[in-house]
Amino acid sequence: MSKILRKYGLRILVSTFIYLFFRITSGSLQYDLNCSTATWPVLLPFTIFVVLIVWEVCDRVIIYFARQYPQDLSSKRRLAVIFAMVTLATFPLVTGFIYFENYQIKTWLNCIKDLEGEFWADLMQGYVVTWLVISVEILKVYYQNVKNMEIEQARMQKELMRTQYESLKNQVNPHFLFNNFSVLTALIYQDADLASDFVTKLSKLYRYILDNKENEMVSLEKEFEFLDSYLFLLKTRHEESLHVEKKVNINPADFYVPTLSLQMLIENAVKHNNFSREKPLVITIYNENDQFIVVQNGLNRKAGITHSTRIGLENIKNRYTLKSDKKVMVYQSEQYFKVKLPILPSLSLSQ
Repeated sequence: MSKILRKYGLRILVSTFIYLFFRITSGSLQYDLNCSTATWPVLLPFTIFVVLIVWEVCDRVIIYFARQYPQDLSSKRRLAVIFAMVTLATFPLVTGFIYFENYQIKTWLNCIKDLEGEFWADLMQGYVVTWLVISVEILKVYYQNVKNMEIEQARMQKELMRTQYESLKNQVNPHFLFNNFSVLTALIYQDADLASDFVTKLSKLYRYILDNKENEMVSLEKEFEFLDSYLFLLKTRHEESLHVEKKVNINPADFYVPTLSLQMLIENAVKHNNFSREKPLVITIYNENDQFIVVQNGLNRKAGITHSTRIGLENIKNRYTLKSDKKVMVYQSEQYFKVKLPILPSLSLSQ
């Protein structure tokens, strides 16, 4: 309630200032005072009423556009459209009110010297005031939007740092190390060459994580190189129980994705599904033109997992909002789970 009172109290003060300013600058105030009929008790409330109505219409139009295009209010083109639409909505009102003031109220009060001349002078003044009000309101929307974007950017940066930390932590947690060291121990006695390859891939995996933990985006080429090491470890552990097919016909060096995003999707597929040599988990990675990289896996959920928290997916979505307005798409049926990640050309990241 106090916020509303402050809002309209300020507008009434502005309306009073507008009335006094234009009556003084036009020389009409002295004429009003000398007029046999007291005009200000009528004209001042009328001016306040007109300004409040015009201001409210201005607000309503701007609010409409803000709700329709919440992500586009910092665009100069969008602001120009809003300015034009608010002008079209308010100028007919201003014209009508000023016509009524001059040809009805002032005539009735018998305090007008040049009817036509004062009408056009008041009309021009009314248009100027209206444009000032529109400009102020649009600037308020613009700076509020910029402020909100900065707040959201800061929040997303914090979320990104948390995501990067979680990704790193998940890779070096004791469970992950235990599984891989157990496999490595067995390989040392069974296949020394494979054990050597396993250590090489494991070291590459951790080197990639450490080298890119500060990077928001990496090239698809680098992500695939990292994924090869990660899949080598998984395939060594699960052998024929896991099949990963990669069908990509674009140059991966030209496109970017969030760091560790593909690994996270594959990790989730392995974590949430049952699979065996007889019923292997099939994961397919492919591109849809130069728009998306798609990770699709069959569904055979583990008992006790009725639904996923999708924290990993939310992290990936949040990281995309820092760099692009493109959206991550998720599809699920009884047979498969599919995630489409937008792939971003390097040019868009530099803008």
